[in-house]
Amino acid sequence: MKLPKTYSPKDYESDIYALWEKAEAFKPTGKGDPFTIVLPPPNANAPLHIGHALDFSLKDIVARYQRAKGSDVLVLPGADHAGFETQVVYEKHLAADGKSRFDFKREELYAQIWDFVQENKGVFESQMRKFGTSADWSHFTFTLDDKVVHTAYSVFKRLCDDGLVYRGERLVNYCTEHRTGFADIEVKYEDQNTPLYYMKYGPFTLATTRPETKFGDTAVAVHPDDERYKEYVGKVITVDGINGPFDIQVIADKMVDRNFGTGVVKITPAHDQNDWEVAQRHNLEAVRVINHDGTMNHRAGQFEGMPVKEARKAVVEALKEKELLVKVDENYQNRVGTCYKCGTVIEPMLMDQWFINMQKLAQPAIKALREKKIRFYPEAKRAQTIDYLKNVRDWNISRQIAWGIPIPAFQNVDDPDEWIFDENVSEEIIERDGKHYRRDPDVFDTWFSSGQWPYVTLGYPNSDDYKQRYPTTFMEMGVDILYQWGARMICLGLYTTGEVPFKDLYLHGMVRSEDGRKMSKSLGNVINPSEVLNEHGSDALRMGIVAGRSPGDSAAYSQAKIVAGRNFCNKLWNIARFVEGMLEGKSASAKHAKAISPADHWMLSKLQHTTEVLSSHLDEYRVSEAYDTVYHFIWDNFADWYVEASKSELNPDLLLYGLEEVLKLAHPFAPFVTETIWQTLDQTGNSILATERWDKVLSHDDKKVAEFEEIRTIVTETRTIVSAMQLEKTALYHAPGAAFLVQHANLIAALAHIEGVHEVEDGKGLHLTSTSQKCWLDVDRERAERYVKKLASDREGAEKRLQGLKKRLENKNYVKQAPKELVEETKQQVAETEQLIQNMDGEIARFRQT
Repeated sequence: MKLPKTYSPKDYESDIYALWEKAEAFKPTGKGDPFTIVLPPPNANAPLHIGHALDFSLKDIVARYQRAKGSDVLVLPGADHAGFETQVVYEKHLAADGKSRFDFKREELYAQIWDFVQENKGVFESQMRKFGTSADWSHFTFTLDDKVVHTAYSVFKRLCDDGLVYRGERLVNYCTEHRTGFADIEVKYEDQNTPLYYMKYGPFTLATTRPETKFGDTAVAVHPDDERYKEYVGKVITVDGINGPFDIQVIADKMVDRNFGTGVVKITPAHDQNDWEVAQRHNLEAVRVINHDGTMNHRAGQFEGMPVKEARKAVVEALKEKELLVKVDENYQNRVGTCYKCGTVIEPMLMDQWFINMQKLAQPAIKALREKKIRFYPEAKRAQTIDYLKNVRDWNISRQIAWGIPIPAFQNVDDPDEWIFDENVSEEIIERDGKHYRRDPDVFDTWFSSGQWPYVTLGYPNSDDYKQRYPTTFMEMGVDILYQWGARMICLGLYTTGEVPFKDLYLHGMVRSEDGRKMSKSLGNVINPSEVLNEHGSDALRMGIVAGRSPGDSAAYSQAKIVAGRNFCNKLWNIARFVEGMLEGKSASAKHAKAISPADHWMLSKLQHTTEVLSSHLDEYRVSEAYDTVYHFIWDNFADWYVEASKSELNPDLLLYGLEEVLKLAHPFAPFVTETIWQTLDQTGNSILATERWDKVLSHDDKKVAEFEEIRTIVTETRTIVSAMQLEKTALYHAPGAAFLVQHANLIAALAHIEGVHEVEDGKGLHLTSTSQKCWLDVDRERAERYVKKLASDREGAEKRLQGLKKRLENKNYVKQAPKELVEETKQQVAETEQLIQNMDGEIARFRQT
């Protein structure tokens, strides 16, 4: 079958992926060194986004390279039940039907979400295939699979037995809209303009942003070194409140900022994290005044039942009536914690929850990171992770939702302090030794199960996969979840298995919109990867999204880079079609290939160099640099020079060999188009490019390579002059005795697109200056002078542009305030203009020698 004139990705991609699956191309071979990639499981609640396209592309390029290198590659796919996030998504579906999660029993809601997730899982699994993800689907794992659940239970019990998990009443970050707690790291902080209220408080005036919580105050605090208030420390004062006078103690604590307000603060332990810590130091009572639904409770008196915001306004009005409000600073800047899903202000809420003692769990992780047992890309993230772990707070792993892994803990109905472990979570009440226990209604934080992902997906603790492949080799994730997921995997992996969970950790930045802003539905700048796939194909998306990226840094999505990727696919297609045409009717065999001409040797030297550079880049996960390397070799060297030279000096076996090697090198980046070409050209029908190995490149002769480099030098300079001066029907001349030029006359003429290379007894013209061969083009002095005059004028214009660009970069405000991409573009323009001027100077010097 011949290749059609044009390549249409949608005509081939689904069939090519089906071919790979049928051939079991992605299953481990049992040969070579194990190389294991555990894919971060996408949330099973929505289609994949453009960030997933980057995520899967990076990992798949590495995986396909390692297969070609001979490694025994296993890529494990999966899906995350994504507890809270999935329930929020489903609640939106319920809301659209006028319903709420509270309309259903827990078991009913769980069953509905299960069906919703199973339906969506098929959508994103299909998308992963469309991205070209070379995963072994027989290893697919869902975070609610039995093996995950039982491992989570086993690790939880062990943590409990080791005293690393405790049940405690503590302040947790609570969303009153979704009615669940969060870990500290999940809270989104925003700078908000919040009124700061100054109110009379006995002998003091104090400032607060939350007057509605005054009903839970259990102390007034000042700084121990503040001379203004020393006489009050340790005393009990009487305060005139909204509901009448009350007594409260005055304490001294270094937490107080003497420059905040008047230097006096009220202490509300049940609704402020700093106040809670003060209360622990001073044995203060914690009095909760806000309900889980965000309304005030009975302790607020006449404000009971009011939502917090309404209660705040009402309390302020009451303070005014009592003449207890001194003033209001309407422009106070406050850093406020909010729910990352709905934006509701987080309420610090006193609750009984399960916590992991992270300081103890973090110590082995810190030690392992300091000993560099994990390689970081970029390396700078190692120190940042260590700093985070050194200061990490205990992890609240309880979530008040239905969707997730139930916590296997049961409380004695007659003795609230007694808890037992039991995996029989399908029962609400169980009986053990004559006692009745009620199941904890909460589920685990989803990060608790996904934090065990590397070893649980491999069948910890007894499977052959786990024994042979743990620690895994390569973990890649967004830098934004390094602490939420990466750090926790390291902690739990070391605790559970005694080893780090992965050897290499690569972190990618965010995919921003083309103008450099964060993508968001509200801004209307979200890129749908499915639309890109439909228009340009998977290979174009893969190459376009990795181009120009470095680990750890965010970069803008570039439609131009996607188009460049698509053009590269077309280039590969056209090269293959040309080779197919050149070899038609000829008996060519790559197995019998050997170099004959200088062009053959040159191509092999470039192929060897490219393979070495490509390997060095991909071994260190420099994916963008690797893509640039293969792109320029294929386009600039193989297509522009070797294929063109083959039109004059055809070596069928080596041309076919060269094409096959080109397809192998390009395959990790553009798997679909390369496999399509491979299958079309394969005469046996048994070969799969995805499983082909990179063989040692055929040998070459450096002297022959040098010969072709000389030919290229002559051709390049000739092309430049002919193009610049718009010469027609010109030829290259040389004196008698120029054996090199005589030998390669036909090839030089063909590559330079001139009429010929001729020997003459005498002659003069424009001499080529870049070659040691004495030769010239038939250009008279008058024409050369006209051209030099034009060059000088163009140079003057370029110099003016250069000065303008440099002036822009000298403007500190521009460099500081303009988008980073625009500043980088200006710098690039400076470099390009400087190079242009340098080239013009060289041309002017050349022509003045005529």
